[in-house]
Amino acid sequence: MAVFSENTSTRRLIILFTSISVLLVGISVASLLILNHTMNKLSDSLYSDVYQNSELILNADRDLYQAALALQTTVGGALTSAQRSTLSQEFEDNNAQALQRVSTARYNLDSVKSPFNGMKQSELLLDELRNELDHFGTTLTTWRDSGRELISQRVQSDWNPAFYSALTIHTELNEVREVLNQAEDRIDSYANQVMTEFNNLKSSLFAVYSVFLFLLVLVIFYLSRRLISLQNEMQDEKSLYQLIGETMSDFIVLTDPNGLILYASPSHATALGYVPSKGAPLSNYIREAEISWAKLKSVVQSSPRISELRMRSAEGHWVWLETKVTPIAGSRNFPAQFMLVSREITQRKQYEERLHKLAFYDHLTAIPNRAHFKMYMENLINQPEERRQEIAVALLDCDRFKQLNDTLGHLAGDEFLQLLSRELQQTVKGSGQAFRIGGDEFAVVLHRFTSPQMLDELLNRLLQLFSKSWSVNQGSSFHTSASIGVALYPQHGSSINELLRAADLAMYRSKNHGGNEANLYSEHVDKKYSDQRN
Repeated sequence: MAVFSENTSTRRLIILFTSISVLLVGISVASLLILNHTMNKLSDSLYSDVYQNSELILNADRDLYQAALALQTTVGGALTSAQRSTLSQEFEDNNAQALQRVSTARYNLDSVKSPFNGMKQSELLLDELRNELDHFGTTLTTWRDSGRELISQRVQSDWNPAFYSALTIHTELNEVREVLNQAEDRIDSYANQVMTEFNNLKSSLFAVYSVFLFLLVLVIFYLSRRLISLQNEMQDEKSLYQLIGETMSDFIVLTDPNGLILYASPSHATALGYVPSKGAPLSNYIREAEISWAKLKSVVQSSPRISELRMRSAEGHWVWLETKVTPIAGSRNFPAQFMLVSREITQRKQYEERLHKLAFYDHLTAIPNRAHFKMYMENLINQPEERRQEIAVALLDCDRFKQLNDTLGHLAGDEFLQLLSRELQQTVKGSGQAFRIGGDEFAVVLHRFTSPQMLDELLNRLLQLFSKSWSVNQGSSFHTSASIGVALYPQHGSSINELLRAADLAMYRSKNHGGNEANLYSEHVDKKYSDQRN
């Protein structure tokens, strides 16, 4: 029965490879036809561009003829002054038109690019054509200057017909027209050369493509023959992988679609003190709720996911693991199994936790610090609009704290700050968060109040917390109070810096009034304090 199943799988793979082969050959033939069509279009487009330039050169030659005719009529005929002026202008216009057409053709030829490398002969012809057109400007200038000189002499009263040399004029004109004739011949040569090189290139590409198709068929045939031998090799590899799973240091768990453990590697015993039981739900061993089996299947449905989770050891403590969860596809693209490959990261997590505390918690009082305050505020401000709440930022400054340091010493001051921080946290618990942002200055972020009255009550509680006697330095008594300034978001500022500035000005007003006072920022009232602070 097993042999029959393996033969069926092999036949399916062969059919699959055959279908892929036919598909690849069809794609290759279609690509070949598309390539042929594209090259023909490129050839036609390039030839059309060259033909347009040929039209410009022919029209420039006609303009020269018209200019020569106007010159001859101006010099030879008995004309009025107005007629000579008209013919002289016609001479200038036709020469200018001829130069414009040739300049346009020259510009067009500069923009002509061969779509393929290796078309060297056509590039040489194109360079010669450009040089020929560059020479046109020089010969045209000579001819045009001679014509202008002749017209200028003709209108003089002392005109002598002996000055007019038809042979010289016609020689110069023929030189100009000869340049255009040679340019026209080179355009024809270039167009023919482009077509020849295109055809040669197309033939070469067709030959290369044919060889590629032949090699592709050979490769597919070879791969099809390899399938049968690979089937046997896979059986050997399966045994090898099982051996690796039994001996490797990483932790491997294989589950069915319902999260029941099918296999757990013996390496678990080194970290956990036991091996998860076969047939038991994986969720029995994992603490993280987000890795619960229903959620795991919905998130890790088509691609691997790396998660950090904890498993309880035999001694009762939690062991951190970095786990790569990989779905193993079954029929109809639905995972038949899940594989979890883990390695222990307990020490790394403990180190990260220490770094986090150093970065975001005050080392003396253990409450959140200024960096934590900034992160906390950014999170509140950037909430979606439907979840955004009114926020109150209160800055608290201890009155007479310097007196405590001067009389009882800095150790007593540190003790007072620790006591104050603990009670401050308890006072705002459920309504917000307290932070130590420097020295004896604290910040309280309140964002769970529903009315101004509730905010006033919270601020009064903060004032009452400060306004009492504190026992420090083994029984020494110290009495303090607080100067509090409050700014509201978004009324008093849309950024953290704006809110801190507003709260600082309001706190400065409280301190100027003698302390033990909480004031809400008022732009009109606190303007004078802004000038003093600056």
